[in-house]
Parts: sequence; C-alpha cells; structure tokens
Amino acid sequence: MFLINKELVVLVLTFIIADGKRWYTASTKIYQKIQHKPNHTDNIGSIVPQMLLTSNQSDINFNENVFEFRKRSNSIGAIPGMDYLKYFNSTNDLKRTQSGKISRNQNKRFLGVFQIVKFMHAPCNSSNGLTGTCVPQHECQTIGGTALGTCADGYGICCVSQFLCDENSAAVTGWFINSEFPSPSYERLSCTFTLHKFSEDIKQIRLDFHSFELLPPSGGVCLEDQFVVSGQNANDFIPIICGINTGKHVYIEVGEVDGPIFLSMQTVSQERRLFSIKVTQLRAGDDLAAPTGCLQYFEEAEGSFESFNYQDKSDIAISTRPGYFNNLNYAICIKRAAKACGITYTNVGDMQIVNYDTDGLPVIPPYQAGVEIFDCPSDWLLIAATRLCGDRLNDGSVLQDFSLNAPVTDTNAGPIVIWFRTDAGYVGRGFSLQYKQKPCMIDA
Repeated sequence: MFLINKELVVLVLTFIIADGKRWYTASTKIYQKIQHKPNHTDNIGSIVPQMLLTSNQSDINFNENVFEFRKRSNSIGAIPGMDYLKYFNSTNDLKRTQSGKISRNQNKRFLGVFQIVKFMHAPCNSSNGLTGTCVPQHECQTIGGTALGTCADGYGICCVSQFLCDENSAAVTGWFINSEFPSPSYERLSCTFTLHKFSEDIKQIRLDFHSFELLPPSGGVCLEDQFVVSGQNANDFIPIICGINTGKHVYIEVGEVDGPIFLSMQTVSQERRLFSIKVTQLRAGDDLAAPTGCLQYFEEAEGSFESFNYQDKSDIAISTRPGYFNNLNYAICIKRAAKACGITYTNVGDMQIVNYDTDGLPVIPPYQAGVEIFDCPSDWLLIAATRLCGDRLNDGSVLQDFSLNAPVTDTNAGPIVIWFRTDAGYVGRGFSLQYKQKPCMIDA
C-alpha cells in the first residue's frame, strides 16, 4: 500500500499456477482527491492507468518492496507535474530493495507492465491549428469536446471545444467556427451561437479572432457580411464587424447581465468565408481580464495595434476594401509596465483618418497630419489628450513639418488609453501603430 500525492493506490498481486505456468494479475483502486470541474481544466491533474498483464514462466520471488515509485522533475511531453508508478517491463529493470533480494532466471522474462500517469491539463496545439487542453480521452467526451491530436507524450489527447452555428454552450473556453473549418465555407449564413455564463461572477468575455475573413464594408457600413454581438451590458458598445480582422480581439462586458450572450453571423451571398473565434469567459482578477470599458487590451510593454479592417490582403475573401467603420467610439487600453513613465507611438503603415467640411471638401490637405479639434472635428484618434487625424501621425511636438510622420509620446500618469472616434460620414483606411513603453528617468 502506497500513499502517493494524495492518490491511494492499492496493488494486489495474485499468483495463479496453471499447467505449470505462472501468470500475474494486478488490480488497482484509485482514490483521487482532485476537484475537477468540466471547462475549468487549467493546472488540474489526470490519471491514466496503462496495463499489460502477461508473463512467461519465471522463478522470480517477490516481496512487498519490489515496486518502486519514480518522480520525474522534467515533465513528459513538456508538461509539468507528471508522475508515474510502474512495475517493471523486463527483469532487467528489477532492482535490489532494502528489505529483500530478488532472484530471477536469467533466461526468463517478466513482461508485466503497469503504469499510472498523472499530467497537468495544459494548453496544447490541435491538428486543425486551434488551442485545446490536454486531457484523457474520456474527460474530453464528458465536456463535449473534440479530440484533435495527442499530447503528454501520447498519454493525453488535445481536446478542443468547437461550436457551430445555432449551437449553445456554457464552456469557459471554446471556439466558434465556420462549418468547414479549417477550410472556408461557401453557404449563406443566418445563425447564432448562444453562450451562457459559466457562473454568476463572470464579468467579461474575450473574443480572439484567430481567423476572421468576411466580405468587406461599403462606405464604412457592413452591408453584405456582419458579425454581431448582443446580450452584453446596456452601456457596452460592440461595433458590427466585417472584412479582414484576423489577429484582433475584443472584450464584452457582461457583469450586469445574467446572459445569454449571442454571437451572430449574417451573410447574404454564397462566397468564401473563414472564421475561428476563441471565446473565453473571465472573472474579475483573471490574468486576461481588462479594465472596464476597454474594447481592446494589450498587456505587453511593447507591441502594435491597428483599426478594424485595416489589412488589404486575403487568401479567402473574394474582395477586400480596407477601411474603418462608421460610428465608432471605443477605447484601446495598454497595461502600464512596471517602472514605466511614458509610452511612444510610431506609425508603421499607411494612416488615413479623414474629415470633411459641410461642402464635402477635406478639412486638411492630403498627405498632412491633422492636430486638435479644428483639423479633426469628426474622425480622430486621441493620444495624450490630443486629437490626431489626417494622412500622417504627428502631433507637432517633435517635428513641425506636418507632411512627415513623427513619434508621439504620452507621459501622463494613470491608465494608458487611446480613443478612436468616427462619425456616420466619410471613412479612411485607418491606422497601424507600434508602441513602446519608456522607463522612468530618475535624476541623480
């Protein structure tokens, strides 16, 4: 009897003599003291017994200490926390124990194998490119997941929760995908995935657009294809989204509603489309949780972000028309890094945030940067409390030549927030910016 990491394993070795041959059998009883909730699989162990119980005739004399417990500090399959208990797959594995000796016939072999493998429920990469969770196969079936590849050195399977149109779930993490994923689909869609809150304390839902290629907007309006979010907090604005948005993400505030939340996909023609949207339910204080009111949230000290439908290339959609949407009003938030007192933004792609007067003429000349309310009355990007627009990024603090791009630095204290606002009129391509936080400078 062994007490091993809160699992009680009782091994009963029975010797049966029949026709001059000796056979070995083993029975196990495992008491797991692990609280396991479906969908909450991070860092929870699983037990996978592996048995092969046959033997040739042998003169081996066993005692109670034949078995040995091994703990590997280095995880199998790059997953931490894996333990295993086994008895030996050949007599060459048998070792002398403290309480007795093992005698054996050198010409005979003992072929019995018994393993109990425990591995952590860690993220894994599935065969279709989506992130799943490494679990035993029976656990994947219990939570309604799909087995897509193996993990944990073959002891586990990569379990992915996939949801199609008109399905519903309360999964903490899963994927809303088109019916033919990872290939594009051609059918017309008018469908909704219904997401129920896993628990009352769920405050946000994060959507990661792993793949998002729909038909583009026309004049800033999604007329042909639409991705629509509904059911969130009354004051939480989620724009209707279309076009090319692979790699982007949005947060949905749901703390004031009981649910469900609806993710709807509407298309009007039979054209190629591809989408895989990771859905993650979040409590306040979770690692991925964003400050309230942020449509997008970036935790890295340096990185990049861009407006919706900024990309002009697609391998899936039959056409692309890069450009932001009408009537936007949202916040992009960045987590302030430790010991950072400033952040600098630079332009890495074409910038075009347009403004026109009542006569339909551009407020500022082409290929110029616009600054503040007279240049940017309707469409603008707000950085360091300054409105910016036009075809260049330049607030005039570094260069006075507004035909050139120039870095824009924000040294204000408090949260780092960039606002993007558009009206119902003309639209431009948008923006693509890099940012880098700067360490505090302490005078000697």
